[in-house]
Amino acid sequence: MATQLKVHPSFFKEFATKTWVSPTEIVKELVENAFDEDATKVLVTVLKNGISIEDDAGMDQNGMEKFLLLGSPHKKIESISPKLKRIRTGRYGTGRLSFLTSFDSMKIRTRRGSFHKAFMIDGNVLDRLFTGNAALDDLNEPALKRDGTELVMSGSKVESDIFKLAKEIRKLAILRQPMFEVFIKSADSFSEWDFSGAQKITAPDIQGHKIPVSLDGGRITGEIVIARRPLSDEERGIAVMVGNHIVTRSNFGFDTKLNRVTGYVRCDTLTSRFADKSALIEDEEYLKFNQAMKTFVIDTVIPSLTEYEDVLITREESKIYREIDKVLGQAMVETLETQEEVQGYEMVDVKEVVRTGTKSGKDDDDDEHPARSAGAQVQEYEEIKPIAPESSGMGKAEHARQETAIAEPQSYRSVPVEEATAGVQGGEVVDVVDEKQVDGTVIRTKKIRKPIVKKTFALKRIGFKVIPYEDESDSRYSFTSDNVVFVNKANSTYKAESSRGDEFLLRHIINMVAESIASAKHPEGKEALELQNRLVSEAIRIHDYSVLKHA
Repeated sequence: MATQLKVHPSFFKEFATKTWVSPTEIVKELVENAFDEDATKVLVTVLKNGISIEDDAGMDQNGMEKFLLLGSPHKKIESISPKLKRIRTGRYGTGRLSFLTSFDSMKIRTRRGSFHKAFMIDGNVLDRLFTGNAALDDLNEPALKRDGTELVMSGSKVESDIFKLAKEIRKLAILRQPMFEVFIKSADSFSEWDFSGAQKITAPDIQGHKIPVSLDGGRITGEIVIARRPLSDEERGIAVMVGNHIVTRSNFGFDTKLNRVTGYVRCDTLTSRFADKSALIEDEEYLKFNQAMKTFVIDTVIPSLTEYEDVLITREESKIYREIDKVLGQAMVETLETQEEVQGYEMVDVKEVVRTGTKSGKDDDDDEHPARSAGAQVQEYEEIKPIAPESSGMGKAEHARQETAIAEPQSYRSVPVEEATAGVQGGEVVDVVDEKQVDGTVIRTKKIRKPIVKKTFALKRIGFKVIPYEDESDSRYSFTSDNVVFVNKANSTYKAESSRGDEFLLRHIINMVAESIASAKHPEGKEALELQNRLVSEAIRIHDYSVLKHA
């Protein structure tokens, strides 16, 4: 008897139910499948106990046969779509089983021209696949009213969040392709091709310094962007694409240097992991690609990082954030701690005027200064504001004021150490230079090494950071990534509140930070709004009381 290698009946079910990780990944996979088949519109509907995905492409008899052949290599062989000549995202023909990770069954209805078909796939079908085939019974369903495909996944094993789902779909690279739109909505029950209440999902528009990529004779192509605004976690990093599918994001070993870098590179000779395509196989092609990208980052990307400077918070904003930290910290039941991150150091010159001399004769204030009336030698000081580096944005008027203060000192006073280093707290004096003037005045310059915490104000009591940025092309007034609230100073709401005065701006930012705290603690929605309202109300009450107390 010949030795036999068999497939266990449970193999296909194990493969289908333990490969994809979440409903969002499943939906993204099926949306990409619609793109591959030349769909121009896709509608995703979140239902009470499932999700439906509809498109306007549809399948004919030939397309249906390919759909029903699991593991079909036709997308790899036919990597360009027949009608719109798109570079396809899929390669292995396994995504149609992905629904079994999170749903019990999927009903498929499709139509193209005179051909139409309806059938159901569930876990029981997979138990019979070990024989090589599994019969599917046709459903007695009316044909679709249009050319297209309708997938209705039922028996949800986990709850689907429409906001999280939309956020994940937004990451798909195919949203940037022409003649392709994706819409999303929620509904109590399914209704065919019904766009009422649906919202279009658009790719994020990230403005910045764009660097075209064309390496290894065109084998590696793409565009890298040094963003003019801060990036959220899902935006940060260079997307690596095989076909039109983003497999992963990478900084190619330069994680600490590329915080403002995003974009994509495509290399179709790379091999992604079978089925879910969520990782790259580290073969010889991968090693060549990785080395080419590292060299490009060193030679081209890193030298371009100074294209956009950080937006520094002003002294007035710093006061507002300190007040927000205080009142929200008191309003919070529980408190957290976070650490400020030093991003580097800069040298700051702090100048002071030192004047020495002997007084003989009587001044008007001799009675108040016995040392002077006795002809004693006195030493007096006047602090001159620190000369900030060019990056601080100091205007010509400020430089003029400093020059006047140096050239024509009017009065002198003793300056405590804390005041002499105002604005450079945490600095270390590394050098002192005295310059004697013709009138006997000595100008002393202290070089202070100061840590840089760019754009960041840490709300230590509540465990969040506020980072202002300025981007007129970004319509958001703020967004949150982990424990960081990014506030867009170019947004019209921010400008309007700022122009009304510090109190209005303070309330505006309190509301944004409270919203972020509430969303982090209660991502499900309703409880988040209640917590946000309580935090804002309590924080403003505490602030108003503090203002009255010190009035």
